[in-house]
Amino acid sequence: MVKYFNAFISFDMEGVGCLTSWQELKKESPSLAQIRELATEEVNAAIRGIKNARQDIGEIIVCDSHAGGENLLIDMLETGIHLVKGTPRSYYMVEGIDQQFDILFFIGYHAMIGTKGAGMDHSYSSSSIYNIKLNGKYVGETEINAAVAGHYKVPLALVSGDDKLAKEVRKFFGQEIEVIITKYGISRFAAKCRHPHDIQQEIEKKAELAVKKVKKLNPFIFRPPINAEIEVINTVIGDVIEPVPGLKRVSARKVTFQTKNIIEFYRLLRVICNLAYTVK
Repeated sequence: MVKYFNAFISFDMEGVGCLTSWQELKKESPSLAQIRELATEEVNAAIRGIKNARQDIGEIIVCDSHAGGENLLIDMLETGIHLVKGTPRSYYMVEGIDQQFDILFFIGYHAMIGTKGAGMDHSYSSSSIYNIKLNGKYVGETEINAAVAGHYKVPLALVSGDDKLAKEVRKFFGQEIEVIITKYGISRFAAKCRHPHDIQQEIEKKAELAVKKVKKLNPFIFRPPINAEIEVINTVIGDVIEPVPGLKRVSARKVTFQTKNIIEFYRLLRVICNLAYTVK
């Protein structure tokens, strides 16, 4: 029986090369249509790289994971994929990941909250989360999502985003991960952007390389139990999340809790973000 090669691509918007602020993503923005098209082409470049590397491709899932998950243009995506879109979903940015997948890509990602000069830095919720620590280490979306995949033994192989994210990736994952710098951060809402075609060519090339060396990569894992610390933006969010079972409120804006694994942590993180949304 043939064992097909399955790939999972998690897409976020802030790390797309042409984007510098959330203002550009508002419905009335004249830039929105172009940004969505260029974002779709960055994902397409990753898909082409995967297909170039192997003939035994099974499933390629693209998980649209920015805001409500309605950003990518499905009719412009490369054929032979499935697109996860919309909300709510239990495992949001990695919805559908499991042990059947062989490789994980992050396209359009961004640095964790508090990173100087990083474009639109935040960690899961720019409106509610101030900081996240897991087992004593500050983490962002890249580390959390990679650890969820790691729970299923799926290794992270490629990340695209700005130069500040690139430094974060090297710190946590070492030199084996393929990294594409899409722009160079100047401030939270300013960057020196690369030409889209140059970005797409590099993503396609490095996606192919990533697939070819996947057997050398190890899944990213936070050793259980997970000791979590989440600091929220304001005290009213602290008030709202305090009754959640298992959470201990240690200050006006900070809660701590322990989970048996990263999956259980992720579900509690989603509960916290969803509850915070109700007090906007």
